[in-house]
Amino acid sequence: MKKIAEYLRTQAESLTAMADADNLKGKYADELAKNARGLGRKLDLAEDRYREVKGHLSGWADELEEFQKAADKALSDAQDAQRVIESHAGKDDEKKAGDKKKDDGTAGSADEDPALKRAKEDLADARRRLSTAEGDYQERANHYASKIRSSIDDDMKDSWWNDFKAWVGDADWLGDIATWASWAATAVGVVAMFFPAVGVIALALTVVVAAIHITQAVTGNGSWFDVVMDLGALKLARTGMKAAKAVKALQKSSRKTAAGLAEGQAKTQAARANAGARKTAARAERRRGGTSRKNRERARAKRLRMEGENRAAGKQASGEVRDAEMPQISAQEKASAIGDKALARQVKDINKWRDTYPDNPTLASNAAQAQRHKDAVQGAWAVSTGLDAADKSADALTNDGYSRMKDRLTAPVGSQW
Repeated sequence: MKKIAEYLRTQAESLTAMADADNLKGKYADELAKNARGLGRKLDLAEDRYREVKGHLSGWADELEEFQKAADKALSDAQDAQRVIESHAGKDDEKKAGDKKKDDGTAGSADEDPALKRAKEDLADARRRLSTAEGDYQERANHYASKIRSSIDDDMKDSWWNDFKAWVGDADWLGDIATWASWAATAVGVVAMFFPAVGVIALALTVVVAAIHITQAVTGNGSWFDVVMDLGALKLARTGMKAAKAVKALQKSSRKTAAGLAEGQAKTQAARANAGARKTAARAERRRGGTSRKNRERARAKRLRMEGENRAAGKQASGEVRDAEMPQISAQEKASAIGDKALARQVKDINKWRDTYPDNPTLASNAAQAQRHKDAVQGAWAVSTGLDAADKSADALTNDGYSRMKDRLTAPVGSQW
C-alpha cells in the first residue's frame, strides 16, 4: 500500500504539471489540462486513502505482534504448568491408596504439594493472561477497523457500477449456482436423448449458467472464455432446435404433396376404369331424336355419379396419405437421431413418400433437406457434448492449466472511478 501510495502521488504530480503547462496551445490543450487536473485530483484522493490506511495497518501490525507474543508466552507457561500437574497425578493416586490403609483415625497430612499448587496457579494465571490478550486484541482490532473505515469515507465515492462489481465479487454463491446448473444441464442433456421433451430444461439451465458467467465477466470476476463457451452452447442448441423444426415442416410438406399426388393418381385410375361408361352416358345425354328427355336425364345423372365417384376415390386416397400413421423406427434409426424418436420418424416418413413417388422433385428435395437438417442436429449435439466434456475435464488433464488460461481472459467492463 505504501508503494501504491507513492506511485499515485508521483502520477498525480505529473498530471498536475501537465495541466499547468503553458507551452501547449489550442482547444486540445485546454481539454487535456481539464482532464489531467480532474484525474490528478482523483489520484490525490486515492493516494490519501492508501497512505492513511497504510499507517493504520502499520500500527495494527505492531500491536498485533505484541498480542501474539503475549499469547505465545501464555501458551508456553500453560504447557509447562500442565506437565507439572500431569507428573503429580501418579503421586496423588499412591498417596490416596496409602491413606486407606491407616486405621488409627488420625488424618494424614492435608497439605498439598507446593510444586503442584504452584503449577495450578501458574496454569490459571496463563489462562487469565490469554483471556486478557484476546480481549485487548478484539478491542484494538475494532479500533483500527474504525479508523480504516473513517479514512475511506472521503470525497472519492464509488459509482454504483463499482459497488455492483464488488457485490458480484463477494457473491460466491453465484459461482456455486453456475457450477451446479452446468452439471445439471449436462445430466438433463443426456436424459433428453431418450426423452426429448426435457431438452427445454437443459436449455433453461444453460441460459442460467450463461447469465451468471456474463455477469461475472463484465464485472471482472469471471472469464470471458466461459461466456464464449456458453454462447457457443446456446448457438448449437438453437441450431439443433431450428433443424428439428425444419424437419417437422418438411414432413408436413411431404405429406401434403404426397396426398395431392395420391389424389391425382386415384382419380386418374378411377376415371380410366369407367371411361367407357362415362362416354356412353355422355353420348346418351346428348342424343336427340327418338330419345326421351327422361332417358337423357338418366344418362346425365349416371355420368355425374361416375365423375363424383372418381373424385371421391381421389379424396379417399388423399385422406389415407394425410391420416397414415407415422412409420415405426428401429433402435439404430432412433440412435442416429440422437435419441429423438419424433425426429427419426419424421425423417423416415419423408423418405417413404420420396420412395413412393420417386419422380416428384418436391419430395426428393424435401428428403435431401431433411437429411441435411438431421446431420445438423447430430453435429450440434456432437460439438456441444465434446465442448462440455472438454470444459469439465481439461483441468484434470492440464494440471489446472486450463483455469489459468481462462484467468488470463478476465477483464472488467467500465471505469474504475
